[in-house]
Amino acid sequence: MDQVAPALANVDIQMADLKGQLDSLNFDFQFPDIQLQIQDDIQSKVDVKIQDKLSMANERVAEAYAKSAQKYNFDALGKSLAFQQGRAIYSGPRGSDDGMYQNGLNAITNHQYEQALSEFNNVVARNGVRAEGGLYWKAYVLNKLGRAAEAQASIDALRKTYPSSRWLDDAKVLELEVKQSKGPVSPDAEADDDLKVLALNGMMQSDPEKALPLVEKLLKGAHSPQLKRQALYVIAQNNTPKAQQLLEQIARGGNPDLQVRAIQFMSERRNPDTPKILLEIYTTSTDPAVKRAVLDTFSNNRDKDRLMVVLRGEKDPTLRSRVIDRLGDVDGQPELWQIYQSETTTEGKSAVLNAMGHNGNIEKLAEVARTDKDPKIRQKAIEIIAEQDGGNPSDTLVALYSTEQDEKVKRTIIDHLAGGRRNSNCKPLVDVAKAEKDMKLKLQIVSRLSNMTSTCQAATEYLQELLSR
Repeated sequence: MDQVAPALANVDIQMADLKGQLDSLNFDFQFPDIQLQIQDDIQSKVDVKIQDKLSMANERVAEAYAKSAQKYNFDALGKSLAFQQGRAIYSGPRGSDDGMYQNGLNAITNHQYEQALSEFNNVVARNGVRAEGGLYWKAYVLNKLGRAAEAQASIDALRKTYPSSRWLDDAKVLELEVKQSKGPVSPDAEADDDLKVLALNGMMQSDPEKALPLVEKLLKGAHSPQLKRQALYVIAQNNTPKAQQLLEQIARGGNPDLQVRAIQFMSERRNPDTPKILLEIYTTSTDPAVKRAVLDTFSNNRDKDRLMVVLRGEKDPTLRSRVIDRLGDVDGQPELWQIYQSETTTEGKSAVLNAMGHNGNIEKLAEVARTDKDPKIRQKAIEIIAEQDGGNPSDTLVALYSTEQDEKVKRTIIDHLAGGRRNSNCKPLVDVAKAEKDMKLKLQIVSRLSNMTSTCQAATEYLQELLSR
């Protein structure tokens, strides 16, 4: 992925200025099927039992795009946009609400309205967190297809089913267009939004001040996703107080899709008041996507103090796990140990151990493996210890084996000492074999050592010793 240029055939025209930088390098960046390839490649490697790791895979894809941005010398905001584009490529597993919703938006960008309608129908049928946005965009697409009565029915369903929806303001504007609809959108009208995007980009370059009133009008209209995102980008690029006030207003509420983008843009501005504002947004929001966006900004800025504030007040187990994981990324060792001691569930403790693994805190992991009463938690700690690059994990596993009483946990230690990258150094496993008194376990260890003689001299010598008795 490090060598993949941060652009796709269906990339938002929001990235037009970045495209210009690539064009100046005569770089061919057409990858029309890369979105589906990335989704398929990731999904094929992810077991259904570890869906919580999908967001981590998402971040890795985004990081790869950011590295490409670095390689091609994009400016600071350009790098941020490349990172966000990478993040948008894989927004969920194939068939998930997030994945179908993003596919629908991409289809609108490419004027593939029948495909978009199919995606949003599925989103609405799921009746999940994306259903409100799905109903709005379903109405938008039906109107583009000239099916005004069905578009009105979708708006009515949104209004009736979600009377407090943040999509209702957008729906009112769309409703006016639906009532004036004259049939399917023409090719000329279809290109209108694209022209507006390019015009906005040009005004952003020449006179951002004059662009602001037009931007506000566009944001309130029933326009395509890419046009609204480009309008928001114009605001983010403008350093005037009015522009930044408008950006904050969008980040605090309104259109849910734009709210997440505005939060991301605000985090790039490094305004000293931004962390406080984002924390207020987090505590008042009920939208998981908004909360995740805020958590990502705290993590990217290594703001573990606010991550801890969020964790103390967060009750949702999925979001708690995300906060804990982010603390692992910002070197929150003391904080993680404090959290671990207050956790009472197996799921909560496992989440903390995963985060501690990012920090490489092998001493605390070993303490958990020695003292926790739950064998599953001890196993989890052992698995994470085995993956550490520093701190002599093999020696730590041998020491843990000598005090462990649970047979299943001991077998886990044997498996890790015998497997993977440590296969060429079997001396720790030989030490375990020599000390083991239980014949069933000793037979298992010797069986593993017998398969290691070609790569480890210590295994050969121990087997010779057994034969010479």
